[in-house]
Amino acid sequence: MILNTKKISILLSVLAITTLTACSQNTENVNEDSTNDTIHKVKESTEQQSEKDSPLDLLNQLATFSKSTEEIYVTGDLNIGEDQDINPGIYDLEITGGSGNIFGERTAVPSLFINWVGAAKGDGDYPSKIRILLFEGDVLTLDNISKVKFNAVPEKVEPSNELGIGEFIVGRDIPAGDYKLSTNVKLNPEYDNLGWSTSIYNDTDGQSREQQLTGTHNDVAVSLKDGEVISISYDNTDYGSSSDDAKLIFSKF
Repeated sequence: MILNTKKISILLSVLAITTLTACSQNTENVNEDSTNDTIHKVKESTEQQSEKDSPLDLLNQLATFSKSTEEIYVTGDLNIGEDQDINPGIYDLEITGGSGNIFGERTAVPSLFINWVGAAKGDGDYPSKIRILLFEGDVLTLDNISKVKFNAVPEKVEPSNELGIGEFIVGRDIPAGDYKLSTNVKLNPEYDNLGWSTSIYNDTDGQSREQQLTGTHNDVAVSLKDGEVISISYDNTDYGSSSDDAKLIFSKF
């Protein structure tokens, strides 16, 4: 499915207008007609600009809405929204209690699947932090995970050629280019289907490309373009080592 950039543009417009309205309501003696006119102009300007925005532009805008949370006890599904406990944005999801699966449903970008395993530090070999993109209307389901925190990723980040587990944006988290894959962890050749798995989503053609790096499949290359989203997962075959320290390394060639 193709990422609906118009829908995301509307999402960003709504959030911008809601923020403006909240600020206006906190200001004394604001003229209602003037405020409505300003909101209309902001909406019109934002929507016109969004039509010109690339997927990378829109995903960078998503980072401007991130808001870190305190520790949250998980008692049910977690809803993502401007009027919910968790704002849309880009986060490092930190698991502080329990060990289990992380699932979810997306409304705006259904092609970006949410499916990881995580655990609090010291509670298994799974990662305690996972990078995740969250859009308005998304729903997270956490099984056997009791406590989490959402740590907002800054609007400006330093690109790296070493990525961990989660979702990363080409042109923001890693430069575009052609890469050979390697890793800083041991991949056990006895498990020829376990190791690193990547799914690279391109909004231009609506397609995803899958690639694995395992102990027996270790001569792997990928080509990355600006605005693509890389979803990375890791099956730890080196038991006793922390998945938080595991990195998938992208070496240009």
